[in-house]
Amino acid sequence: MKKGSQIKQFVLLTSFTFLALSAKTMADNSNDLGEIKIIDESAKSTLFQREKIVGCTDYGTKKELSCAKAPKDAILSKLPTSQQLSKTDFDDEEEKEGIKTQLSSILNELNELRKEQKADRATIKQLRSLISLLSDKKPTSSSKIKSGIQKIAKKQSKSRTATIIRKKIREISRTETEVVVEVQQNESLSTYAQAFYDDNTKYYKIYKANRDKINKNMQIIIGQQLSIPLN
Repeated sequence: MKKGSQIKQFVLLTSFTFLALSAKTMADNSNDLGEIKIIDESAKSTLFQREKIVGCTDYGTKKELSCAKAPKDAILSKLPTSQQLSKTDFDDEEEKEGIKTQLSSILNELNELRKEQKADRATIKQLRSLISLLSDKKPTSSSKIKSGIQKIAKKQSKSRTATIIRKKIREISRTETEVVVEVQQNESLSTYAQAFYDDNTKYYKIYKANRDKINKNMQIIIGQQLSIPLN
C-alpha cells in the first residue's frame, strides 16, 4: 500500500473516532439536561403578547379591545344588523313583531337617556316612525324598514372615532384592594389590564369584577365607573 493512501485512511479513522466520542459525550450530558423537546410556539404567539396597548379599536375581532362607547352609541349598537334584516320575513307577523320589540326597547332606552342628557331627537323621531310602520295593519314595506334602520346605523357608525390617542386613566378612588376608574373615550378592558397588571391578557379579572355593569360583549360605556381589583 502506498504511503499517501495510508495517511488518508488514518485521517478518516481519526475523524470517525472523534465524531463517535462527541456523540457519546452529548448523550451523556443530555441526562443532566433532561428530555429535550422542540416546541413550535408560533400558533400561540397571539396569546402571549406583552406589548403596550394604547387606545382601542372599533373594528377588531377581540371583544376586550373594543372601544368605550358613548351612552347613545351603546344603545344604537343594539339595532338589528343587516344580516338579521335580510333573514326577516316582514310578511310574517311574529318576525315583524320581533323587530318591533327590538326597536321599542331601543327607543325606551333612548328616552331614559334623554332625561339625563340631550339624546339625538332626530334618531328618536326616526325610531318612532319605524315602529309606527311595523304597527300598521297594512302590509309592511320591508324596504322602508331596512333602509330606515340602516340610515340610523350608518349615522351611529360615523359618530365613532378610530383614534388611538388616549388620556391618562381617570382614577376616582384607590384603596389597597381596588382602584375605581371612570371610563373615557378610546379605552378598553385591555387598556386597564395593561395599565394596572402590566399584562393585557388579564382583562378577564376586570370583567369578572364588573359583571353587573359589563355585558357579554365586554362593551364599556364612557362615564361608567369600574372597579379594578388589585389583589
